[in-house]
Amino acid sequence: MNNMLSEALQQFVGLLNQLMKNLLGNDAELWGNELKKFLRKEPCWVKVEKAVASILRSISASVTISATTGTKTITSAKEVFTGYLDPDFKNWGLDVPEEAKPETPVQVYEMFQDGDFKTIFSSLGRSLDDLCLTQEQIIAFVCDHKQWLRTGGYSTFFLFKVAGEFFVAFVGLSTDGGPGVGVGRVSSAGVWRGGFRRRIVLPQLTLES
Repeated sequence: MNNMLSEALQQFVGLLNQLMKNLLGNDAELWGNELKKFLRKEPCWVKVEKAVASILRSISASVTISATTGTKTITSAKEVFTGYLDPDFKNWGLDVPEEAKPETPVQVYEMFQDGDFKTIFSSLGRSLDDLCLTQEQIIAFVCDHKQWLRTGGYSTFFLFKVAGEFFVAFVGLSTDGGPGVGVGRVSSAGVWRGGFRRRIVLPQLTLES
C-alpha cells in the first residue's frame, strides 16, 4: 500500500477511535451535541463564558427562541400565564412594547450557591444589557420550551429592562401545570438559596475574540 495512503488511514483511525472515546465518556452529551452541529455545518465548539461557574452552571445546550415582533407584553399574555400574572407588571409601568428580535440562542442555568439578583447577574462579568431578554422572548420561551422551566414550586428567572431599569420575571408552574409569573427589581436585597436549584435563562454567552 502506498506509504502516504497508509499514514492517512492510520491517522483517520486514530481520530475515529478518539471520537468514539469522547462520545462514550463523561462529556458524551456535549460531544454529541457539537458533532450534530458539525454535521449540519453549523458553528460548533463556541467557547461559552466561564464566569458563570461562580454561582451558576449550565444544564442545557443552546435552545432557540423564535423571532418576535416586540408587540406582546407579559401583561397581555393572560392566555399563557394561566397560573398567576403579577399585577405589578402593570402597576410598575412595565406594560410597554419593545423592539423586535430575530431568533435568539439561549442557555438554561441553575443556581448552586446563594445570592441576590445583583450578585447572581454581576457574577457573569457582563453588562446587564447583554443578559436581558425582551418580554415577548420570555413569553416565547415559556410557550415553546416549557420543559426547561423549574418544577416543584420553584422559579425560573429571566432578566429584562424597561425605561432604563432592570427587572426579573420569575416563572413557575402551578399544581395543574399552568405557568405563573411574578416580577421583582434587580435592586431587591432578597437572597435566593442555591440549594433549591432555581433556574436562569440567559442569551447564549460567548467569549469575545
